Amino acid sequence: MTLPIIDSMLRGDLRRQILVTLKTEKEISLLWRDLMKSFNKGNNNLKSIEESLFEAVEKSGLVRVSEDYKYDLEVREGAENARKQGVSLDINNFTEVKEVFSLDGVFDSGHETTPTDKFLHLLVKIECQRTVKSLISLVESVHDDAVVRTYIRKLFSTITSLCKDANDLYIKESLTQLYFEIYHTFRVLLEKSSFQSYETDFENFIFEWKGEFPDEEVVERYNEMINANANEVLETPNLPQLEEKESMVPTGARAAENEIITKYDHFVEVVRNYKFFECPAVACLTPNQRGELVRLIVSRFDNYGAYAVAMLCELDYDKWMMDNFAKANPYSKKGLTKGTVFKHWLDALSLSNERAIAGNYNVIRKPEGKENRLIYKAAEYSKIVHDDYMNIKLNKEK
Repeated sequence: MTLPIIDSMLRGDLRRQILVTLKTEKEISLLWRDLMKSFNKGNNNLKSIEESLFEAVEKSGLVRVSEDYKYDLEVREGAENARKQGVSLDINNFTEVKEVFSLDGVFDSGHETTPTDKFLHLLVKIECQRTVKSLISLVESVHDDAVVRTYIRKLFSTITSLCKDANDLYIKESLTQLYFEIYHTFRVLLEKSSFQSYETDFENFIFEWKGEFPDEEVVERYNEMINANANEVLETPNLPQLEEKESMVPTGARAAENEIITKYDHFVEVVRNYKFFECPAVACLTPNQRGELVRLIVSRFDNYGAYAVAMLCELDYDKWMMDNFAKANPYSKKGLTKGTVFKHWLDALSLSNERAIAGNYNVIRKPEGKENRLIYKAAEYSKIVHDDYMNIKLNKEK
């Protein structure tokens, strides 16, 4: 999930100096008029918003957005099909989100003086609305808080990066408003996870891109809006969770520990696509044993993920995937392939080299093959991971 229009205002054809060479003021004014008319019709569902933005920026030859919208749609449809086919869990107690938390008016900016200002500001406003509606639609499609949290975290990272790169104050403030509208709209869902690796303080967030804290009037308006729409936080889910270490831990160790927590959280969320915790070798463990197993997997990324791949093979996670999901694939409309297994493991392990996953996998599953064992060393870990797994399984106190 991206913000292609705002990104183009920073790096593409919607930059002011480029836009004015591509379109005359009259053409820009007409684009604003048509977009505003469409937006004011009141039928601002996700599909209508995307159609309006497509007409304004892609059909006019400025920015391609259809591929991004198509990808988001395929993710939602894929999630719905996966639930219907039993590929992913249909979690009954997922967090429903019905209303958008609005922070309209928190900033006193956006004074347009030219047709270009009016057009760009309207595009920013509508793209931000489109983003929130797309997230709500994702919630309705996947029925899985963990998956939605993953998308929101990535989106938070994108928004933070765009805020720092933007020079236009209106864009910075609009992105800040979007960030905290998402945070408060999905706050119950987000806080079901015990570890949060993103900024939640309004003043601190602004300081990061502005270099100074916001005016007292802005903070007062923000707090009034928050207090008027206080959200109730629900209890945390029963998935295995890791707690952030106390501040007395040395800085370097604390940073390393928090990196493991982030990878742990990501792994748990991703592997639910193929019901990892129902895989026989995992299902027989207690919740705490499963937590210890996952922690072991995500904390040993040596030799291109050799240990992690060896452990997943020890658990027969690849065979579980192939045996149970051969005809259904939540990542595409094609059936499950060995390549799908590699991509899934790559994603779950937060690695970037798919060839390393394949190489380490092959030295275990195809010992007579031609893989370079000096590079791909997973086979050397076969006995180690077996012993580690048995130690976890036999530890009755867990």
